[in-house]
Amino acid sequence: MTSKVARVLQAELALVDTDPSRVDDLLTVGRALLRRAELDDDLGCRRAATPSPQGIEELLAVEVPAVGDELDGAAVPIDYGTSTEPTVTAQDLVAAFDRHPRGERVVTSVEDVRRLSGGFSKEMSMARAAYSDGSHERFVVRKVAPGRRADGLRSEYDILRSAFRNGCPVPEPWWYDSDVLGTPAIATAAISGTAAGDPNGWLERPSPTVLASVARAAARQHLLEVEVIDAAPLPPLVSVEDRREALGERRAVLEGLWADGDDAWAPAFRLVSDWLEGAIPAESAAPVLVHGDFGPHNFLIEDDELAGVLDWERSHVGLAVEDLAYLKPTLDDEEWALFSREYVAAGGREHSDDVLTWYIVWQDFWRAVSAYRMRSLFIESPDQVLYGISGLLLAPRFLTRAVRSVSSARAVTGASAC
Repeated sequence: MTSKVARVLQAELALVDTDPSRVDDLLTVGRALLRRAELDDDLGCRRAATPSPQGIEELLAVEVPAVGDELDGAAVPIDYGTSTEPTVTAQDLVAAFDRHPRGERVVTSVEDVRRLSGGFSKEMSMARAAYSDGSHERFVVRKVAPGRRADGLRSEYDILRSAFRNGCPVPEPWWYDSDVLGTPAIATAAISGTAAGDPNGWLERPSPTVLASVARAAARQHLLEVEVIDAAPLPPLVSVEDRREALGERRAVLEGLWADGDDAWAPAFRLVSDWLEGAIPAESAAPVLVHGDFGPHNFLIEDDELAGVLDWERSHVGLAVEDLAYLKPTLDDEEWALFSREYVAAGGREHSDDVLTWYIVWQDFWRAVSAYRMRSLFIESPDQVLYGISGLLLAPRFLTRAVRSVSSARAVTGASAC
């Protein structure tokens, strides 16, 4: 694995040697990837030396030790390995608008098509539509990436329509098409603003005004009548049985990846999944529209307010606590207290600490599994450093955080740590 990582990084360096700032960033990420690869290669030796870890920190030191100082306190870039070339052409987009006209407004041309960075399952491009009356409007195309599943994009578009009609801060959905761009795609209006964070959290600490606007948006979303939702990308997560089935699906993904003998970090994964199964809450709150990936990496901020919530591919009917549990670890105690007050004042519901804790662990667990799957994809075909970053750097972060949350929860209940 180390040699594959090295070859990919060397190829990337050859492409960016005219951009010193990107070379520096790439070298930082490259050192971290190589270190993680070396740690994974040495996992068998560590297990043999410490066959039965007695505590959480000892278990983590054997399974997923820290990458090293080069990433301490630093954000992990998420756009390396992603082509900067647009995934669609202006001609393709004009054809799409011919099929899906903008009411009385006639699109005469599409200009300034450019690729947006980031994204694992979808490819994003931004462009400008020129109308016959001389006006222009920017829009975003969200297209299924090659080799990825396309069955959830139509329902994601339907969720956007429902949320937009009901006053949620989401991009206005323009059209969905299954084939004119080669794969299913949706187009939405472009929302102005800057990204509030990345998969690691906030880029800058959120101001009280930003937090209040996020709280109001979450409450509005959670007050929607679920009857207005025609379909959703993911199955419902409302009942105890729903939670058990969702956990079983994640376990099946892990077992499938380990079928060939690569069981990296397996004891840590099993510790978390066993705790989740044994602690499934009997929560029976009213079902709501859940975003499912409700973090600062999907928030756009403008003028110190939340301008939009992006990426609804994990949305579903579930419990409001899911979104709250996703957001809580990104906030300190004071920020969380402010958010909670504003959320309840706007009509949101409070949840017990034990239910919140279960969903915090669940959110990190499903992210760790999803990122771990990309680790496998990168090892098989290391043509995108993006998969390596997710699988080798982000996956252990999510898994480590889940293990420590389980340890804290067991300490509160008086159970042993391992």
